[in-house]
Amino acid sequence: MLLKTEEIDWIEAQGNYVRLHTSKKQYLVRRKIVELESKLNSKLFLRIHRSTIVNLDRIRELQPLSHGDLNVLLDDGTQLTWSRSFKDRLKAF
Repeated sequence: MLLKTEEIDWIEAQGNYVRLHTSKKQYLVRRKIVELESKLNSKLFLRIHRSTIVNLDRIRELQPLSHGDLNVLLDDGTQLTWSRSFKDRLKAF
């Protein structure tokens, strides 16, 4: 499987695997999210939760939730949670 990183909308951890979400398809890859995070361009991808990495170009809107979390609305309508424990990364965004 060859996939350009720009095609990835967001990434979800699933144990020793990650699920890569694109506009057309999802791919399950045997790799830990921390390994993938270290290889991705930090100007394009940001970890927003212990189990989620998002393509910053796909974010349409951020909405505050309770307890300091944020709702992340993507261009395709997907909703993700930006955990308060990763909120220090908001400045980079």
